[in-house]
Amino acid sequence: MNAGRLRAAVIGGGRIAELGHLPGYAAAGVEVVALYDRTPARLDAMAGQFGISRRTTDWRVLLDDGGFDVVSICTPPALHKEMAVEALQHGVHVLVEKPMAVTPDECQAMIDAADASGTILMIAHNQRFRGQHQVAKTMLESGRLGRIRSVHAEFAHGGPEQWSPQQTWYFDKALAGHGVLLDLGYHKLDLLCWLLGQTITSIQAVTATFEKPTSAEDSAAALMTFSGGALGTLQASWAHHPDVSDSLTIHGEKGTLFVPSDPAQPMRVLEQAGTGGVTESLIRSEPSGGPGWLGAVGAFVFAVEHSLPSPVPGSQGKAILEVVLSAYASVHQNIVRFSSFSGVAKDTSNE
Repeated sequence: MNAGRLRAAVIGGGRIAELGHLPGYAAAGVEVVALYDRTPARLDAMAGQFGISRRTTDWRVLLDDGGFDVVSICTPPALHKEMAVEALQHGVHVLVEKPMAVTPDECQAMIDAADASGTILMIAHNQRFRGQHQVAKTMLESGRLGRIRSVHAEFAHGGPEQWSPQQTWYFDKALAGHGVLLDLGYHKLDLLCWLLGQTITSIQAVTATFEKPTSAEDSAAALMTFSGGALGTLQASWAHHPDVSDSLTIHGEKGTLFVPSDPAQPMRVLEQAGTGGVTESLIRSEPSGGPGWLGAVGAFVFAVEHSLPSPVPGSQGKAILEVVLSAYASVHQNIVRFSSFSGVAKDTSNE
């Protein structure tokens, strides 16, 4: 590793690099020395915006030329494994966007490469680093809400084309892997496991495609159970109008926590008062850059600088991918469809 200031490279010049990784490295005091993107015009624009002199449309050339200590991989999910493994084999620490990869075997290949090279592999589960979620984690660990009984998470907006009009790969299943459940749902499934300190033991999902030009789903809902006994529900959508929903509700035996979509708004805690009434508390948190982007990059840099374990190791990325894939596998299993509103049900689980 460079004995002085850390140097970084970024593979992929899309919106997550522009809004998260590149400013994240700047905030952490890391110099970005090289940038890859397959589109020359976007590459030049992004490199110019952030003052990056080395730019290339060949990511293998970027890795072979070296000259950096860490690399962010900000490309479509189907490309993550190959790029991450090669970077790790070059002895470079890797921060890779979620989902980690599109199959468990690809995840394991990345984990094995990191273990063999002695480098850090971190998965960018950035919702963990959102200010509100950090406060919620501390509250849950304190036991203030008691044993958690149920949770509900939502992550929905009008679609990835509103986030990044030029990045149409979201609708290409060969590159994206799946649809909104793997994109937005993955975030919340990881967040719930992390907040509760539990694993998901079962999941059942339903999906639909309302408006997006994709062979995958643009909307999904899921029901799950957790290892500690809690029940959970999830809603994810690319067809949600007009606003963004990025919220969380946690019900415990002693109270309920509401985390709003807008990080500028306070969280609400409702608790049973001794007199039989209800008390309400408003809790504000320090806003993080974007939805935890800067915090995730900062945690990665800190781990590299201090030779610490990965803040989000590959094993956790693989585990969440396996949950998502199980949700997809469940879509057509054990569904009871009603032939009418008379209550006569038709079991279609074997169809």
